[in-house]
Amino acid sequence: MTVTVLQLPDRDLTDVPRALRALADGIERGEYGDAHNVAWVVDCGSTRMACGLMGAAPEPGATAHLLFAIAQRKLEQGT
Repeated sequence: MTVTVLQLPDRDLTDVPRALRALADGIERGEYGDAHNVAWVVDCGSTRMACGLMGAAPEPGATAHLLFAIAQRKLEQGT
């Protein structure tokens, strides 16, 4: 009988800058296809929230809204 030890990927989500760098690295490696846009939300603390969109959206407001709505549905269906 053989045993294979697998190294699990680092999943420390408490380090936000490191997680963002890992996301950027994944985008550069092509793990997200062409990655046309990225919508983001930051919980800044003290009831303050920030959100935005990065990418080549011709209509950034509408694109950000659509991406956030799609993400909300995916989260709801996964729970």
